[in-house]
Amino acid sequence: MSGRSITAAAAFAFVRRSLARPPRAAYWCALIGTLNVLAWGIIVPPFEVPDENGHYAYVQQLAEARALPHSAAVYAGLSPREDETLAVIDAFAIPGAPMNPAPLTEVEQQRLEAVEHEHLSAYGSGDALSAAANPPLYYALETIPYAISPSHSVLNRLALMRGLSAIFAGFTVFFVFMFLRELLPGTRWVWPVGAIAVALQPLFAFISGGVNNDALLYTFAAALFFTVARMFRRGLDERMGLAIGAVLGLGLLAKYTLLGLAPGVALGVALAIWRARRSDRLRPALRGAAIAAAIGALPTVIYIELTNRVVTSGTLGPGGAGTGAPGVPAGLRGEFDHVWQLFLPTLPGMFPNQFTTVQLWHEWFIGLIGRFGWLDTTFPYWVYLVAGPIAILLVCAAIAALVRERDHTRRHLGELAVYVAMVGGLCVEIGIQSYRALVTGGGIFEQPRYLLSALCIYAAVVALAARLPGRRWGVVVGAVIVSLALAHDLFSQLQVIARYYA
Repeated sequence: MSGRSITAAAAFAFVRRSLARPPRAAYWCALIGTLNVLAWGIIVPPFEVPDENGHYAYVQQLAEARALPHSAAVYAGLSPREDETLAVIDAFAIPGAPMNPAPLTEVEQQRLEAVEHEHLSAYGSGDALSAAANPPLYYALETIPYAISPSHSVLNRLALMRGLSAIFAGFTVFFVFMFLRELLPGTRWVWPVGAIAVALQPLFAFISGGVNNDALLYTFAAALFFTVARMFRRGLDERMGLAIGAVLGLGLLAKYTLLGLAPGVALGVALAIWRARRSDRLRPALRGAAIAAAIGALPTVIYIELTNRVVTSGTLGPGGAGTGAPGVPAGLRGEFDHVWQLFLPTLPGMFPNQFTTVQLWHEWFIGLIGRFGWLDTTFPYWVYLVAGPIAILLVCAAIAALVRERDHTRRHLGELAVYVAMVGGLCVEIGIQSYRALVTGGGIFEQPRYLLSALCIYAAVVALAARLPGRRWGVVVGAVIVSLALAHDLFSQLQVIARYYA
């Protein structure tokens, strides 16, 4: 900006210009995403989204005690109000027990009303279970619906809090649309195809339909992909650096899993500087990189200093890989083999049998197609066998679209490498945390919902597949893809309804 200082007004002006007059379709896609997630929030019974009890307890601790929660070494309960509500709705008797439906009888309703009329204390031990390790941004925002709820009952507050998560989901879909707009500027008709595919993705809607900080993580991850894509189109300067740094910094205060995307973002910034090296844009690019690094790191540094905690992969808590568990290879070699085998086939010379199944199929693909509740509600196995060839066809079509336009692809190989690095960094992040949970006896960590930070790539694959046949037939292919996404979403909702209410 040639001597002008970066101000809040400049930042606001940049954001306003960046999002100036988005296509009307972007808002419609965001609305579809929000409404779909709201439907999931109504369908799924209270506290049947993974760890929702701990996430609610975190918000409750912030709202009632004005303090951050902790994770107790010995479980001593949450608050009397939440504990009694969990007890009367049989929240812990439902997961893992398909024969136990959600409470629906009049007697169960009377028990719940009796607990609500007791006006039990909302102050608890300060424990928020596994959620206590998370940074506070999502939970601070959730204190707003918690506070404005006309009823002090746990379930009514939970419903309003789920509504805010649904709004975050709408923003996620919006930024996915904007990412596709930057990535594929010449084919406007594929932008809504990819965005709607995300809006109707069942696992995304299921997680975002509950009280879970992943909902806000997905928003910041999509916004980060969008800002990086915009940087490649418009170049790196102070304002672009400010946008990237702000998204990264605030996103890290939503969940530290966003760290997995940071190496890819750093590579993108380095490429932007390299491109500007022989022009008058070099100095603005260098200043933009410095601003992005400073602003991206600042919120994390402040939070760590205030809480006196240590950043580890994806969470806040003790670092290190522990002393090892029986049968688990310790050290860097064992960790590398674990991360590799979590996503890829075992190579000769690797420690064998780290997993009893092929994770790419059993954990990631099956999980992304549909595993709901506390990981205990799934489709019949034939559904996954049908979905497999469809997914392979979409990926092959996306690759074919890149190959067909090889000259254009070759000119953007650097950008493509950045997106691959962002997804790869996310996978490494998940793998490291998985290994540390394993060697320290923390149980199973990996869940397919952690990959949803790469929803923009999911949308890009769908958009490229629709683009392959060209404008005339691509519209038909896009309509078929959207129809399949809708059927997938509705079938998933029916599975959940049958599980909890049949």
